[in-house]
Amino acid sequence: MGFFVGRKIFDSLPENNRLVKREKEKWSLENHRDESFADMYVHPQETDYNIDTLFELIEASGLEFIGFSNPQYWDLKRLIGESEDLMKRTENLSDRQRYRLTELLDPENITHYEFFLGKPPLVKIDWSEDETLLSAIPEVHPCSYGWPSQSFLNYDYQPVSLSDAEYNVMQGCDGKLKVKDILNQVSVDLEMVRSLQQKQLIILTPNSN
Repeated sequence: MGFFVGRKIFDSLPENNRLVKREKEKWSLENHRDESFADMYVHPQETDYNIDTLFELIEASGLEFIGFSNPQYWDLKRLIGESEDLMKRTENLSDRQRYRLTELLDPENITHYEFFLGKPPLVKIDWSEDETLLSAIPEVHPCSYGWPSQSFLNYDYQPVSLSDAEYNVMQGCDGKLKVKDILNQVSVDLEMVRSLQQKQLIILTPNSN
């Protein structure tokens, strides 16, 4: 019942309403799905958090924070990167302090939190090690909308345009082949694979065999 009322309210609001404008600008694609709309607007248990209270909740859970699913939004360079002086002033801030500063500087874009948690002790893989990366098994990020294509939307609904070489690499990322097997088929260097992983276009699974 609440879901249908929520949809009806949105259909009745004027075009210049803040909620309607925000929905069209950012969430219309995701909230086209009924379950996403219901979760965002008519969830019966809603609690407002900021970075400080969010991390207090995480600490109380006994789990370890791994990272945000949209790390580019939490990068201060996005907001103050043009000022070397300001960036230098943030060097001594902790990650949590940087997140809180980002939240305060850009409240319109930081509307909710999507993050990953893990049960400690966590094994963290260093993908800067060439041998570790070469033996890994890659697959295309499951939240890639419009793949396979050289132009698609990434996990954050941002448009992606791949070069021919990047596209060929990603086509080989089937969750079965190792990185070194793909590089034997496609003439690219290891840095391209590393770049695709850093952009979260592919997911890597460590493999010691």
